[in-house]
Amino acid sequence: MVKSREDLVKWSLRKAEEYLESARQNLDENRLFPAAEEIFRSVETTLEALLYHFGTRKIEYPGKVKKFTGRLALQFLIRDTLARRGRISREEYDRYLALASELHMAGYDHGRVFLERELERDLRFAEDLQTKAKSITKR
Repeated sequence: MVKSREDLVKWSLRKAEEYLESARQNLDENRLFPAAEEIFRSVETTLEALLYHFGTRKIEYPGKVKKFTGRLALQFLIRDTLARRGRISREEYDRYLALASELHMAGYDHGRVFLERELERDLRFAEDLQTKAKSITKR
């Protein structure tokens, strides 16, 4: 099982890097909404890699009636496994949630515009988080 978990960590970090590259290209091409999505995906996938590294086997979270899966389960796992245990800082967790919220709200507000300077700041955050994850996982 350890080998497959290591493979999940490697795959997640590779995927997060692909999302970062796509975000950079979208920013260069002035496609700001797709850049915002790719930045968020990179952050989310980097955090997923950390979850796998720290022992998570599946992205699911127990509920009273049935297990949560998908993004909601991922948010709960990130909160409980990474943030509350001090594996990521409160600031990193808050930035992750802020990115998720901005994208979610943009889906409802069709006039929503992402600012390039904010996306550049978010991209730096995603890059820093990925560097941290690589150093933790030694990849």
